[in-house]
Amino acid sequence: MSTIGNGPVLIAYDGSDDARHAIETAGELFAGRKAIVLHVWSPVALIASRYGAMVALPASSDQQIEDAALTISAEGVAIASEAGLDARPESAECTDWGTWHAILDAADEYEASVIVIGARGLSSFKSFVLGSVSHGVAQHAHRAVLVVPHLVRSDRAPAAAQHATVPR
Repeated sequence: MSTIGNGPVLIAYDGSDDARHAIETAGELFAGRKAIVLHVWSPVALIASRYGAMVALPASSDQQIEDAALTISAEGVAIASEAGLDARPESAECTDWGTWHAILDAADEYEASVIVIGARGLSSFKSFVLGSVSHGVAQHAHRAVLVVPHLVRSDRAPAAAQHATVPR
C-alpha cells in the first residue's frame, strides 16, 4: 500500500460551499494531518489587464486584497480545525498563468503531499469558457490531487415523504 507522504495537505479555499465541502472531506480522510488552507488572490494590475474597462476596479491596494485573502483563508482554517485538521492559513498571488498555477506553485513551496480542491459543477460549456481551476490543477500537478465533487443540495423532501398520507 502506498502513502501520500508526510507533507501537509494543501487545500484550495475560495469561500464557496464547494470549497467548504472539500475541507470537510479532507478532514474525514486526513484527520490529524497538518494542512494549509490556501486562498489565491488577484492583484489589481492583473484584474485590469484581464477585464480592462469592462469592470469598475476597486480603489483598494494589493495589500488590502492580500489581507482580505488571508481573512478568507482563516475562515477555511476554522472549518478545517473543526473537521479535525491541524491547519494554518496562507494566500498566494495569482499570475497571468492563472489560479491553478498559483495553487501548484504553493504545493511545491510547502512540499504538500496532496492537493485538495472542490469542483464547482460547471457545465462543459461554462468550464470551457470560464476555465476550470480543478481541471487545471489535476492536469498539471506532479503530486496527488483530490478533486471533491460538486456538492448537490436538495431542498425537496425525499420521495417517500412527498407521498405520505396525512392522518385525518
